[in-house]
Amino acid sequence: MKTSETIRLIAGREMSTKLRDKAFVISSIVMLVLVALGILIPALLSGDDHDEYRLAVSGQTAVSVGEVARTTGAAAVKSDEANDNDDDVTGFADTGVPAAEITLVPGDSAEAATELVRTEDVDAALVEKTDGTLEIVGAEDVDGDLSTLISLAATAEQTRALLAQAGVDEATITQLQTMQPPSERLLESGIPNESVALVLGFAFAFLFYFTAITFGMTIAQSVVEEKQSRVIEILVAATPVRLLLAGKILGNATLALGQVALLLAIGLAAASATGQSAAVSLLLHSGGWFLLFFAFGFIMLSCLWAAAGALSARQEDLQSTTVPMQILLFAPFLCAFYVNQPGLGLKILSYVPFTSPLSMPRRLLIEDAAWWEALISLGIIAATGVLLIAFAARLYEGSLLRTSTKTSIATAWKREKQPALEG
Repeated sequence: MKTSETIRLIAGREMSTKLRDKAFVISSIVMLVLVALGILIPALLSGDDHDEYRLAVSGQTAVSVGEVARTTGAAAVKSDEANDNDDDVTGFADTGVPAAEITLVPGDSAEAATELVRTEDVDAALVEKTDGTLEIVGAEDVDGDLSTLISLAATAEQTRALLAQAGVDEATITQLQTMQPPSERLLESGIPNESVALVLGFAFAFLFYFTAITFGMTIAQSVVEEKQSRVIEILVAATPVRLLLAGKILGNATLALGQVALLLAIGLAAASATGQSAAVSLLLHSGGWFLLFFAFGFIMLSCLWAAAGALSARQEDLQSTTVPMQILLFAPFLCAFYVNQPGLGLKILSYVPFTSPLSMPRRLLIEDAAWWEALISLGIIAATGVLLIAFAARLYEGSLLRTSTKTSIATAWKREKQPALEG
């Protein structure tokens, strides 16, 4: 049998064994559901962030002011929605104008409008009193945003009336009331969609850490199980040790990458369904890079997990033999958590092979790195992976058949001749 066919056969065995494991299947489904709910529930709970009011109006002036308040609130809603999709847009919220949707309910008289408030058919009423002034009527209180919109509208209408009495023509009045506030210019450009990029960066880091340690422990445990059951002696008699290692790594890497890709797809679909355009754009832009860095980083470390399993004789030994691997994963995760802003620190971490699978996708998310920088980082990971794979393969070969007791790294490195059956 050809070498490639042997590796594929072993990889297929690893994958089929894992896919038949009910615990693995159930945990994967639960994880997919949690990712989808984690995106959908906050969006559903937040719903429409803009308040909605029903305002009864009575009197010609009240109707005019109510219409201005309705138009102003609707413009603020539209501006804020544009602001959510483009961080460069200044919304009405930045000028203190509340974003709200107001529905006007005509009242035949001030008493009729007030009765609508009393029966809770409307949130408030705007009525014109006998002396011509306006009054806002509420049940127990009047919402602050609704009161602000009405006050702004009343001020605008009163200003218009005074200007008209002073002989100012309608075109000038309109021009005065539609004057634009000063524009803004930043000396240093900010990070596009910074908050969304920060959340996604943390999500990428956690996903890499959680998946790598979960599948890494799976690799180590499967090696120990084969040693304890003496199945490994049969496998080694039929297949070269390095091919066993390659097949085991390929099978688990394929499953891990498939699970991560599925999680990203679920996240992308959920973000798209809830209208989170910024998250969708960032995922489409950097999701592929994250998968690439995940694949390189996982393969770089997976051989070490297999070696940690081979050094153990029992499942209990894994608590000590896998500690270095857990540190190699946890330390970069901490770095990615605390060093997440553009600068020299993040740039250095993006080229260190153990932290670059977490830090370079973060830089790509915030557009702090060019594509060629990502390729250089991948090359460093690949070069480091070659060295680590050679190191781990030697330990794997030197300890795989030592089934009676835990093997030290020094003993495994010497690769002294091992008996076919030990213990």
